[in-house]
Amino acid sequence: MPFPKPLQSWIFPACAAATCIVVWIIVPEKINPTLRIIKTITLQMAIPLLISLFMMFLLNMYISAACITRLMGKKKGLSGMLFSSIAGIVSMGPVFAWFPFLKALKGKGMADIYLANFLSCRAVKPVLFPVLITYFGWRFSLVFIIMSLASAWGIAFVVFLSGKRLR
Repeated sequence: MPFPKPLQSWIFPACAAATCIVVWIIVPEKINPTLRIIKTITLQMAIPLLISLFMMFLLNMYISAACITRLMGKKKGLSGMLFSSIAGIVSMGPVFAWFPFLKALKGKGMADIYLANFLSCRAVKPVLFPVLITYFGWRFSLVFIIMSLASAWGIAFVVFLSGKRLR
């Protein structure tokens, strides 16, 4: 008889917990170092993950697709580049889910430079900053973010220049 759907996702964690309990009973000196490592990793990651989840909640609550559509139009210049950068950074979900929306924007006259910039800026995610800083430190994280944004603008300009030559 199969497990009910809501319980199926708990099969692996329950089996892992049961195995830990059995090992703890049989050979407690082997499980204690493992539990200490799990505790250390959990405490190190708790605050950055909670900050990330809170930031995701705020972004999803206050920024909508309609807002992005209204602000990103054709020939917006520097403001269009800045907005497409911000929109790419705060966009959530898998990139393929954005393709129909981006195609609709392109059909309404959005320039290729903004589209390329939006897609390239998706590599920078503010909700992951706390985790990035926790693992790699401030200096690496800051350089990584700045170079990611600079390369996004570079890619956008290459796409823009290549589009002009092809026409």
